[in-house]
Amino acid sequence: MNGFRNFMTGRYGTDQLTVAMLVSGMVFTFIGDAFRLETLTLLTYAIFIGCVFRTMSRNISARRSENQKFMKYFTPVMTWSKSKYNMIRSGRSYKYFKCPNCNQQLRAPRGKGKIAVTCQKCGIKFIQNS
Repeated sequence: MNGFRNFMTGRYGTDQLTVAMLVSGMVFTFIGDAFRLETLTLLTYAIFIGCVFRTMSRNISARRSENQKFMKYFTPVMTWSKSKYNMIRSGRSYKYFKCPNCNQQLRAPRGKGKIAVTCQKCGIKFIQNS
């Protein structure tokens, strides 16, 4: 194990962009094999070679800046998808709605009838049916 550790010393390793490339490469491989698309399968080889290149690279500052650019666009997507997942998961217990003034996403427990809601962002009070 020390030999591998010594080999990887000074190399970049994996990050979020590399993992995203691996996952997309696996998905493209599955689609390419399922529909017999050789060009898509060849594209996945290029993606996997790019992953190995990024992992073995010694130019750490360039790989780090690439990952930061990726995360700039990927973080809002992940935040949005996690919030939608949580809304679906807790949909039976809570009702979700938006503030009529500032469009802030709010939630209230289901089955309470008409309730007075105060938006925590803008402070407006309104009546909402739960």
